[in-house]
Amino acid sequence: MELWIFGVIMVTAGQMLWAGCLLLTALRRRAPGMTLMRMPVFTWSMVATCLLVLFSFPALIVALVLLWAQRHFGGVLSGSLGAVDYQQLFWFYGHPVVYVMFFPFIGMVGEIVATFSGRRFFGHHAFILALLAFAGLSMSVWAHHMFTMGQATNKYFALTSTALIVPAGIEYLDLLGTLWRGKLRFSVAFLFALGFIVQFLIGGLTGIIVASPPLDYGLNMSYFVVAHFHYTIFAGSAFGLFGGIYYWFPKVTGLSLRERIGGWHFWLMALGTNLTFFPMFVLGAEGMTRRIADYPASTGWQTLNELETIGAGLIAVSVLAFIVNLIVSLRSRRPAGDDPWQGQTLEWATSSPPPVHNFDALPPIRSFAPLLDLREAAEGAAATEGAEATARTGAPA
Repeated sequence: MELWIFGVIMVTAGQMLWAGCLLLTALRRRAPGMTLMRMPVFTWSMVATCLLVLFSFPALIVALVLLWAQRHFGGVLSGSLGAVDYQQLFWFYGHPVVYVMFFPFIGMVGEIVATFSGRRFFGHHAFILALLAFAGLSMSVWAHHMFTMGQATNKYFALTSTALIVPAGIEYLDLLGTLWRGKLRFSVAFLFALGFIVQFLIGGLTGIIVASPPLDYGLNMSYFVVAHFHYTIFAGSAFGLFGGIYYWFPKVTGLSLRERIGGWHFWLMALGTNLTFFPMFVLGAEGMTRRIADYPASTGWQTLNELETIGAGLIAVSVLAFIVNLIVSLRSRRPAGDDPWQGQTLEWATSSPPPVHNFDALPPIRSFAPLLDLREAAEGAAATEGAEATARTGAPA
C-alpha cells in the first residue's frame, strides 16, 4: 500500500510536469505570426487539457499524502466525515480527469471535420472560449458524484453540472456548422469523427439526467451510470482517437493506412460499441447495479447481457482489423505524399514524415488555417487571371 501511494503521487507529479511543458510550449514557442487566437483547435484543446491537469491534479496528491499520514499517525481522515473528506478531494481530481481524457479528442475531431468538409472551422473563437469555460466549470461539479451521500450541497452542484450544457452546446454548434454545406469526403478518419460526434452526444445528454439529484437517486450505482461513462470515454473518445490516428498516420510515417480495412474497423467498432453499451441504459433503469457478480433469472436481464457480450466481441474483432491494417500498411507500403488530405494547419506544410527541424520555410500565418488561406489566395488569383484573359480576348461585356 505504501508503494501504491507513492507510485500514484509520482505518476501524478510527472503528469503535471508534462502538462507544464506542453502548456509553455504552446504559449511561448509558437511560430512567427502564430498569435494565441490563430492556434488551431487541437492546440487549444491541449491548452485546456494542460490547465485542467495543473489545477486539479494537486488535489489527488494532497488526498494521497493525507491517506499516508492517516495510516501512520491517525486523526487525519478519521471520524464520521473522514471518508467524505477523502472523496471530496478525490472527486475534485476525479471529475476533471475525465475531461483530461476527452478534450484532446474534441480538438482532433475539429481538425478532421474542417479538413474533410473543405471548410474553415466554424466559430473558431467561440469554440476556444467554450473549451476554456468547459474546463473551468468542470472543476465546480465534483460533488455531483456524491448526491446520494447527503454531504454535498446538491442544488449548487446540480446547477453547475447542468450549466455544462452551454459550452458543450457551443462546441457542437461549431462542429455542425463546419459540416453544414461542406464538400464532405467520407474517409475513414472522417467516419470516426462523425462517430465521435453522434456517440459522445449520447454520453453528454445522459449526463444531464444523472446531474439531476432526484433522477440520480434512482440511477446511482446502476448500469445506467456505466453506460453514460462509456459513451463518453469509449463510444466518444476512442472514436476520436482512432480518427486522429487515421488522419495523422500519413504525416507521422509518410504512409497510407488502407481505407477498405479501415472501413471494416469503423463499422465493426460502431456496431459493437452500441451493442455493448446501449443495453446498459435499459438494465440500469430496471435496477441492475454496478459490480454485480450474479443475478436471478427472474430479473429478465440475461438477454441484454448476452447482447453486451456479443458487442464486446465485435469491439475486439474491430481492434484486430486495425492491427491487421497497421501490419499490411507497414509491410506493403503506399507513400501518402506530404499533404494527402489537403489539410489546413501547419504540419501539412512540411514533408511526411517531417524532418528533424520540421520546416525549411514557413508559409505566412494570418489565421488558424494558414494552408487554407494559401489555397484560397491561389484560387482567387487564378480566377482573376482567367477574368483578365477573357477580357483581353475581346469577349462581349
